Amino acid sequence: MFTLQDRLECVYQGNFRERESNRSASYVANLEKKVEELALKLRNTEAQRQLESPQSQDQAPRVDQTSTGLECTPSSLPQPGQTPEERARPPKETLHEDLGESAAEIQELNHHTNGIEFYGSTSAAAILGHLKKSKEPNAYEDPSPRAAKFSLISTLHNPGFSPACSTGVLTGSDERNYYFEVAYIFMSGYFENIHFIHPFIDKEGFLLRANDLWMNPIPAQGSSFIALYLSVLSFGALVRVWDEDKIAGLGRFEWSRKLFGEAQAHLNYLRFSNDLETVQCLYMMAKICQNELNPNLAYMYLGLAVRTCLSAGFNREVESPKDPRSSWISKTWWGIFSLEIEMSFSVGRPDTLGMDEYHNRAIPNRDDSEYAIIAWMIDFAQIIRRVSVQIYHSRITLQEKLRLSLQIESEMDRWLARLPDRIKPDIGPNQPCRSALRDPKWARRQRLVLGIRYYNVKMLLFRPFLGHFTRKLRHPPNELEEAISKCLDAAMKTIEVIYDIYRVHTFFRCWWYNTTYIMFATSTLLLPLSKLGMCADTSPLLRSVEMGVEILESMDESVVARRSVEIIRHYLRDFHASAEQPSTTSVANGLTGELVGLTEPAFEGTHSTNLELPEWAYGFGFPDCSFEGIARLFDDIGGLPMLDTD
Repeated sequence: MFTLQDRLECVYQGNFRERESNRSASYVANLEKKVEELALKLRNTEAQRQLESPQSQDQAPRVDQTSTGLECTPSSLPQPGQTPEERARPPKETLHEDLGESAAEIQELNHHTNGIEFYGSTSAAAILGHLKKSKEPNAYEDPSPRAAKFSLISTLHNPGFSPACSTGVLTGSDERNYYFEVAYIFMSGYFENIHFIHPFIDKEGFLLRANDLWMNPIPAQGSSFIALYLSVLSFGALVRVWDEDKIAGLGRFEWSRKLFGEAQAHLNYLRFSNDLETVQCLYMMAKICQNELNPNLAYMYLGLAVRTCLSAGFNREVESPKDPRSSWISKTWWGIFSLEIEMSFSVGRPDTLGMDEYHNRAIPNRDDSEYAIIAWMIDFAQIIRRVSVQIYHSRITLQEKLRLSLQIESEMDRWLARLPDRIKPDIGPNQPCRSALRDPKWARRQRLVLGIRYYNVKMLLFRPFLGHFTRKLRHPPNELEEAISKCLDAAMKTIEVIYDIYRVHTFFRCWWYNTTYIMFATSTLLLPLSKLGMCADTSPLLRSVEMGVEILESMDESVVARRSVEIIRHYLRDFHASAEQPSTTSVANGLTGELVGLTEPAFEGTHSTNLELPEWAYGFGFPDCSFEGIARLFDDIGGLPMLDTD
């Protein structure tokens, strides 16, 4: 056969697609075989090198943070020269470290909601998991799951607040008048309070639209604004200072949960609505859940807010007629951006933001207004992301992790030093040169919150060293002792700062999320107490723990706070009982030296582990009443005490 144009002979060689498919399959098979052979040679070479020079890992030059070498590859990415099966299992030399981190994670059924919930290594479960592993170092080797009847998540679930009891019913405006009689009280509870921490709702515009809602028999406001309006009232009712027992026949939680349910009913009616009011309502619902100490539901609502923003393009600068609300869209998006990173970290889960390159919406100005905190919190959220990825989720040596933690600490200190004087916390050398007596309310609120956030992130930054070195090292370097000291100091400072605020500011006692700040700091301090017991070196830690108990007792309206007090007191009674018995372990060389040097419990052999459980604990199938069993109750305290004091 010849072509007319080129006068070339064409020979039929079979079906083109079939030939290409066969060639591709053969090519891929040969390529995979070669890759496996090279990977095997590489592993053999590395193994031989390590046998010949066991100290080579410690003596190897440090790799710069920006390097693209193997040492800096996150564990979630494939390592060069590995088959899929090899990527699925960690290297032998890092097995204990990786499993030690994953052992702190919990995934259990919440019997109240019949849903599975997961809390990662940066959640409140991690620190108390260290207590268990310190006494049972081989516990992570047991693959058997916990008995189905036992659930830490169920134990401290708040049964008064859940989707099942907050469904709400969509009713007409003529039946309720949108709660005009109490609306101003609850709106003030929000706008003069937590609004200053996330100031991305237009207060003036909101009040004008609310007034229209009250005055017009058939309001022009859409259902999305009504949902936002009800969620603002719900949040304000939850966090305002109540001098009254009841308002219009209902108390704090009754009002908040009633309004929450009605806001949810409007969201259900809207289905998926891509507008600013829906996004802001979802944010409000997340914050309500967070302060009701339901971190799982808070994570879900905020994830919906993020996806709605992305769907509507609120994260992008688009070429279109300028939206008169563009600045509020920017404030809302970037406020949710930072909160998503913080909240995801607090429960040990990934955020849903994607790469930063996706988001080119203009960042709010760093001026002298109350809105400048949004831009500063974006910077802080990026630091938190570094802590999560580089400290908690990277397979690097302990020495490299320590080096990175010190780098991140320096970055935190630079962030703190750059804050405007009005909102700069009084921490260390960063004492602002100004009088705070005439500062506006928003500046005072923001200054308090940023100080607590700083200490909590610093505590989390150095927390892995606290658990790891009590487990492994008998003679740690000075750098490790310093890291442990920084962790404990940040935990004590967290409690001290909140305690001082509680003595002066009554409003702060109604920010229920402070419960998790206190619980995480307290549980951090309980770890060295569990090792050393009651002695002179642990007296400062004990005083801080007792101070934390006093803070929780001041929030006794919260069922989770009350239960937390009972749990901590069980710990303290156990420590006191141990201290009364003769101990074979002498305390020497100070707190830090003992803390990092111990590999076995200080009071082993004389430690009493039997505790009486409180009445509310029965019915959850506790496997025992041991010290560890009580400790594990902390696992579901509900997220890290970090990043948002709301």
